[in-house]
Amino acid sequence: MASSQCIRPFLSCCVLLGLSGCVAVGPNHEVPTMALPAAFSQGGVQWKRHSPEPLPSPQQWWRLYHDATLSSLIERSLKMNQDLKGSVARLRQAREMSKVARSLYFPDVNLGAIAERSQFRYRGPGEGVSVLSSNFSVPVDFRYEFDVWGKVSRQVESASASEAAAGETLNALRLSVAGEVAQTYWALRAVDANRAVLTRTLEIRRKALDLLTKRRDVGDISGLDLARAETEVATAEAERIRLDQDRIVLVNALAVLSGTLATGSAVAEQTDLPPPPAVPLSVPSEVLRQRPDIRAAERRVAAANANVGVATAAFYPSFSLNASSGLEAASPGGLFDASALVWSLGSSVLVPITSQKLLQAKRAAAVAAHEAASADYRQTVLESIREVENALQGSAILERRQVAQNRALAAARKTFELSVKRFQAGLVSFLDVVDAERTRLDAERATNAIRAERLAVSVSLIKALGGEW
Repeated sequence: MASSQCIRPFLSCCVLLGLSGCVAVGPNHEVPTMALPAAFSQGGVQWKRHSPEPLPSPQQWWRLYHDATLSSLIERSLKMNQDLKGSVARLRQAREMSKVARSLYFPDVNLGAIAERSQFRYRGPGEGVSVLSSNFSVPVDFRYEFDVWGKVSRQVESASASEAAAGETLNALRLSVAGEVAQTYWALRAVDANRAVLTRTLEIRRKALDLLTKRRDVGDISGLDLARAETEVATAEAERIRLDQDRIVLVNALAVLSGTLATGSAVAEQTDLPPPPAVPLSVPSEVLRQRPDIRAAERRVAAANANVGVATAAFYPSFSLNASSGLEAASPGGLFDASALVWSLGSSVLVPITSQKLLQAKRAAAVAAHEAASADYRQTVLESIREVENALQGSAILERRQVAQNRALAAARKTFELSVKRFQAGLVSFLDVVDAERTRLDAERATNAIRAERLAVSVSLIKALGGEW
């Protein structure tokens, strides 16, 4: 009879264990749908409405520029940047929280050690009786809540999605840091190119000033032309000094992005601006689907959806198995006797009654959080379309501007050369030479600006496409 009474709790627990295989309550995750264009204005990009499963492989896109200094700066930034280190720590935090959620699949087992000494007084006729007692025990408690409604599996699903979102956020930050380093570097190169232009301009103006000084000394020209030449030299020197300041600011910005102190930082001067990498005529849809910010937003939607399932499961009864065993005796030595073994086994059902309004509020909050995450996902996709459109069309427009500016630069150089010859022949005044030289300088700087902008836009395009071609 006693044995049958011991078996009944086991049988009831087996029934509960069978129930634990039920399907999780709550909605299953679906990526928010959007009415997307089949291609960009430039053509070639086909959209798909679901998120990719495999993680993208890291791509060293900066090597497309074939610049050793740029590659060194970006690779150092990816190792030393403090924002990235913080994001790496947050990823580790999300990973550990995912482990915490998975631990709920396993029973909770605790081992203890208790030593007690107490005095009891029994009152009766006379003075009563005082009894001293000692109790030593080594309990082992076991508790397991069956995941009947999928609450634990939804918690694990949410934690796993949050972990993946943290990983994609890290990838997005890496792409952003690398892109910022590249764009800052090309801005520095543009400053170096303009400094070189001003250096050559200063040489020309100083030679002209020397020549005019000699001609003024012999009375060939008036002091007005000499004053104009002195003004042009001083103006170029002041502009050259301003570019020196711009260079310091950009070098210090690269130092901070690289996780180092700005004090004592230096970047070798390079005055050439290479053409940007060629953009492929056709960009496959998988490239855009690898944008880490879109992937992170999609994973946050999945985490919010799983939280709706967790909140839904809270409405249902919870089933748990409770067991306890251990050793108990009046003295430490008695713990090793066979009679010291004690145990208990049972199951319990907990049904929420008075907390229904609270649970409804929690589920409504979870649904609202899911709606917000879905809206954020759609906004991220819309922003990605805008960024790619801007970069693609901006790249095409800048290429046309480059062609026109090259013609303007060639004409300005020719005009300057002709004005110098005509001035030497006495056909025009020095003011005409000054105007032609200013036009040539402006044309050269405008050409450098367009070249630098094309490089910056190419970086923007790479970022918009998720760092892959």
